[in-house]
Amino acid sequence: MNEELLQYIWLAGLFDSEGLKTTDGKEVLILKRGKLNTDSGPDFSAARIRIGEADWVGNIEIHVHSDDWYLHKHHLDTAYNNIILHVVFSHHKQAVRQDGSAIPTIEINDRIYDSILKNYTQLKNSKHWIPCAPFIAKIDYFTTTQALDRALINRLERKADQVKNWLTQGNNDWHTVFYYAIARSFGFGTNSIPFEQLAFNLPITILGKHKNNLTQIEALVFGTAGFLEQSINDPYFDNLKSEWHFLQKKYKLKALQSSTFKMMRMRPGNFPTMRLAQLSKLIYQSYHLMSLIIELEDIKKIEALFELEASDYWQTHYVFGKETKKHSAELSQNAIDLLLINAVVPILFVYAQSIGDEKLSTKAISILQHLKPESNSIITHWNTFGINATNAFDSQALIELKTHYCDAKQCLNCKIGNKILQGKGE
Repeated sequence: MNEELLQYIWLAGLFDSEGLKTTDGKEVLILKRGKLNTDSGPDFSAARIRIGEADWVGNIEIHVHSDDWYLHKHHLDTAYNNIILHVVFSHHKQAVRQDGSAIPTIEINDRIYDSILKNYTQLKNSKHWIPCAPFIAKIDYFTTTQALDRALINRLERKADQVKNWLTQGNNDWHTVFYYAIARSFGFGTNSIPFEQLAFNLPITILGKHKNNLTQIEALVFGTAGFLEQSINDPYFDNLKSEWHFLQKKYKLKALQSSTFKMMRMRPGNFPTMRLAQLSKLIYQSYHLMSLIIELEDIKKIEALFELEASDYWQTHYVFGKETKKHSAELSQNAIDLLLINAVVPILFVYAQSIGDEKLSTKAISILQHLKPESNSIITHWNTFGINATNAFDSQALIELKTHYCDAKQCLNCKIGNKILQGKGE
């Protein structure tokens, strides 16, 4: 038994409450179990309990052992003076408030339904890819959908923490934050961190001053990334290098080490040099990108903003100084989808929440529902359990469910886990 499970049992009422009495023999009637508090302070607030003939409204504290009250020093904390009921798995010592008054206590160790503890133990001890593997086939569609909906929102809310850090870094300017998100996403996982650092070192306001000159934008981007510090016999490279040295001095820019960017075991089309060229073209053709996306209602038109091809040089090169046969320097549809999933949707969602724009929040979700599902090992494995992703909303939710619920065995916070714990998934 642990406190998290005991809180869940209380919240869901998964115990026999008939003939319930306090440890000193007074009858207890639960009128309202209260609201779970996920912050500091008492576990449940706004509860209503009848003890004997008197009704009490206030907070409830849950502990595995009654003497945990003293272990946690609640008897010295004014925040716990309004506790009206102490719910424990096993009772050993009477809990008292700061003024010394005794708190009514109920012990529920012999009232918890056996199936709850059995199913919880099975989930916690599971060695399967997902803890609920033996049960998942019998879980109804509605419950699975609820779990995915919650997982997707949790994923977006979790990304809000990163956005808040970006807001601090970018002086609370949302266009700067959007630029950070786009730049990081152009790293496509492997190079996300150096691309993000590039954006920190090269302010969007400086790029804005050269938004009508692609050569200067490329010089700023490649120079800040550290790719113009070498010596290469190439006119295009020399031109960018010359521009960069002038602009670097003008704006006092600091360059990264090009070795920060990874290129090993990577297809040429994914080389950081190609991605930097494509990022430069995106900045050139859509400088006020966030404003454009907010204004557009048609998701296909939003996608069209990312349909671009890097400058002519990059159609015959993957790196500086090494000419190749002509090839596509376009952003692939898959790359566009990933940019929308990893940058556009999270920023739109968090921005919408910050200004209270429900319509914009709905649009962010709609983009995910419009896009094709991602294809990776996690999604493939979910398919073996009969759970298929029909769009990016589903695939993002399934990734979140696996990595932040299943892997951490957070079954108590999952609708599927709740169904199984209550014996309804057997």
